[in-house]
Amino acid sequence: MTVFRPLLLPVLALLAACQPTYTFEPEQLASGPGGMVGNGAPLTSGEFEGGDDVLPEPRDVPPPNESRPPDCDAGCVAFCEGAALRNPINRGLCRSLWGVGLRARPIQAAEACRRLFVDMLGRMPDADEAEAACQGGWGDTVKRLMASDEFIHVQQRRAADRFLYSNEVTSLQAIYDMDRLVAKLHRGLVPYDLFAAVVSAHPVFTRRYADPGDKAEALFLQFLGRPPFEHERADMARLYKLWHSGYYDHPQLGMRLPDAFVRFRCLDKEGNVDEVSRGECASVLWGYNELVFTPDLRSARDPSLNNALTLWSGLLTPEEWARLQIPGRILARDLAFWERAVDDVLDQYLGYELSARVPEVRGELVRWLLANNGDLRSVHFAVATSVAYLQSAEGAATSTYRWSYGPLKQVDAEVWMDSLARSTGYELPACDHRISRPKALLDAGSVAGYRVLQESRWKMDDEGEVDQRYSQLARTLGGCPENVVGGRFRVVSILTTATQLAYVQELCNPTLDPKVPGAAVERLLPEGMTPRTAVNADVGAQIATHQYRTLLGRSPDATELTEAREAATECSRELCSAEEFARPYCFALLSSAERLFY
Repeated sequence: MTVFRPLLLPVLALLAACQPTYTFEPEQLASGPGGMVGNGAPLTSGEFEGGDDVLPEPRDVPPPNESRPPDCDAGCVAFCEGAALRNPINRGLCRSLWGVGLRARPIQAAEACRRLFVDMLGRMPDADEAEAACQGGWGDTVKRLMASDEFIHVQQRRAADRFLYSNEVTSLQAIYDMDRLVAKLHRGLVPYDLFAAVVSAHPVFTRRYADPGDKAEALFLQFLGRPPFEHERADMARLYKLWHSGYYDHPQLGMRLPDAFVRFRCLDKEGNVDEVSRGECASVLWGYNELVFTPDLRSARDPSLNNALTLWSGLLTPEEWARLQIPGRILARDLAFWERAVDDVLDQYLGYELSARVPEVRGELVRWLLANNGDLRSVHFAVATSVAYLQSAEGAATSTYRWSYGPLKQVDAEVWMDSLARSTGYELPACDHRISRPKALLDAGSVAGYRVLQESRWKMDDEGEVDQRYSQLARTLGGCPENVVGGRFRVVSILTTATQLAYVQELCNPTLDPKVPGAAVERLLPEGMTPRTAVNADVGAQIATHQYRTLLGRSPDATELTEAREAATECSRELCSAEEFARPYCFALLSSAERLFY
């Protein structure tokens, strides 16, 4: 008998609602080593200094020769030592900025607040929200933003891109566990070296790479920023030799999930450690580190391995997980490990390699991170309150040194879409970075699978299918990746521009097509103004001011208001209404480069 999905979904929903409390709960899906760490008090209080440095005036010296790095002489060194800068990036930059006679570019509060919202909350604010959130000093503002759930979600989505979450490659339980671990890292509950150790043996990481050498190479790339030398790869691969990629049947989800298993290597026929071959399971390049497991009652035979015994990673004890995390602990001993940690955060906020241009910044940040017990929040705070970040990118630059003007980056697809929908009140579904292929859960036909989808960010349409309007658009623009082969990308092309214009046209409906739902006109007009209000220069200025504040997060300047008045005057000659002016104006603002770059 064939059961149609429109009939099946209401039945599953009814069954899900009637389940007793002791059955499978979606919030309990996470299972793995991430749940075994970070369950105590935070590493630091979260009160970091340097958020509101008083920036010095540049030294009165001739400008440096910009064909080479600035030369900081003895007077420059003395100047910077007496500047009383507490932010580590400001301290590191001083000898390449103020100390050599260069000036940072002042930034308007609206530009800075918009940048902080995009980088920390994953969306653009309207003007009222920006003015309320960015009050007081930048240190307090950044602390408030970092304390929000949206900040954690942005970091979790970045980790999904970094480690390529895919429920086709790795167990959902492992992905949810990794997501939980990333949240702990950015709440200051897990130091960065412990995070790297857990990741080095986490099923999300080990299940993605089949070959031990590939696992070793991926670990180096992730945490040192370089591929291993051949002898490093061969030696580290011995610690990954015992991992095997297999499958297990989840009893509640009704699915066969991909997961990591441990093989029993370097043993004799009786299951004891083989003295002859045990060296094949030991790393010797960073001291003697042996990794051998012996079978017990938890072991099971795997038909795909000629009935060899394996141990499912879901049955490992905390002590066994700690042994498996040797590779990550080895890398954390290297200074390059901590340099890579701060470089990643710098690149996230600045979009360029500042530490490669000004090495003093990297040194200051590494000392800062270690002084704060490996709490990665301290680096986020330092970067987001630094002069390198909080300076303007607008207008002509007086210096060609990259750190003498602010960052300018392209927004991710999700940021662009979510910001537009929020600004216009247009309802959209979403995609969930933990579940790259939601259809697999739906196809399982289980109550538990349906409940996981219910509790995720995915939504269902009226026909009982996963609503993929959001994900299809996002994937065209490089977001919401499936992460099976490739990942996220950013591009400006004819295809993406046409796709974006079509979406903006759907939101704003500039042609007033009755077949296009579009955003509610009330969101595009000032409070109290009706859609049929006759347009004149003053009405046009009011509409422009409202839309600039709502859609672009700032008030219009004098030139922009003049242009709006002129456009409204032209429109009034055709006896146009407020709606006829507001919808095309919405299209003009939302299709501007200001919505794509920040």
